[in-house]
Amino acid sequence: MNKIATPLPDLATVKALDSAQEKITVLNPVGYPPKVIKKALAPRLESLDGKTVYLVDCRFDDSIELLKHVQAWFATHMPTVKTRIISLAAT
Repeated sequence: MNKIATPLPDLATVKALDSAQEKITVLNPVGYPPKVIKKALAPRLESLDGKTVYLVDCRFDDSIELLKHVQAWFATHMPTVKTRIISLAAT
């Protein structure tokens, strides 16, 4: 039989329960995670030449500064790739 567990008022009650050897059932409310279905990855592009890469500012501390450095790296190392910085606040 299932019983509801309630806080015990004092230690005398604890000793009384121990001597009675009662068993209680505790149910786990977490449950089971759903099964994960694998999906194939998107195919990789041959090259980024002529493409636009959107750098999304997720608004953590100084993230815009990081994205500016990434944009400068693309301008130096891959000049054929266009970059745009987009802020989440603008959407």
